[in-house]
Amino acid sequence: MSRRKFARPAPDVRRGVPFTIATGAAELRDEPDGTTFLWVNDVPSSPLHPDPEVLDFEYMRHLSAAVAAWSPPARMLALHVGAAACTFPRHLAHRYPDSGHIAVDIDATLPELVRTWWDLPRSPRLRIREQDGLAALESRRDRSLDLVVRDAFAGDTTPAHLATPEWWGHARRALRPGGLVLANVGTRPGAVSPDAAAARAAFGAAVAIGEHAVLRGKRRGNVVLAAVRPADDAAAGDDAGAGTATGLDVDALRRYASSAPLPTGVDPNWRG
Repeated sequence: MSRRKFARPAPDVRRGVPFTIATGAAELRDEPDGTTFLWVNDVPSSPLHPDPEVLDFEYMRHLSAAVAAWSPPARMLALHVGAAACTFPRHLAHRYPDSGHIAVDIDATLPELVRTWWDLPRSPRLRIREQDGLAALESRRDRSLDLVVRDAFAGDTTPAHLATPEWWGHARRALRPGGLVLANVGTRPGAVSPDAAAARAAFGAAVAIGEHAVLRGKRRGNVVLAAVRPADDAAAGDDAGAGTATGLDVDALRRYASSAPLPTGVDPNWRG
């Protein structure tokens, strides 16, 4: 069976030549395997692989595995905080064709550019706009989202106001009961991320996925933190406690981790 042919993204954009965006400078760089990478302020930001099934960043594969372990509703509505080139929204829209996606980014230029670069779903399936990641959640109605994905960085660090109890509290409020929040957490040895404590305070439980050495704080890297709003919120109301169930098939996540290219673990007790 022949493999589907995909066009290389942004064929008219010169590679390796920085261009100005609202938050600094960006450039596109090609790899021999056909992937194009978006770099923002000298940090790799998004892989633009022609095939939407392919996720070149390890943490994006963790995000995708977590969504699968959650068993999303067919017509889920997702908010993506940190749009960049919309690689992950594009992947989910391809994998779950009836899903809808809103992608926000603090940069005013990128949302305009990425539409011209490659085959993103059109609005209303994927809406892209300039907006701060906290403001995007604050403005959502209660119980109006099924999935929240946070993948926002300033350089290689999550903006502080997106890793606070306030942000996690708004994520819980905006999710429907049974809804999922995923956060890409940048970690480094000797540093303590506030995300794990804030997620557990809001949701009662959270599961971390990452390389073993990164989870143990021995090496710098990315950890995906996943939490589910308890389904019994529907009966108990918004003032109910956060609950203790993860709402994820942790065994499925562990099976995924055991076959991942790099040594990967799943830790329901990760403290950051």
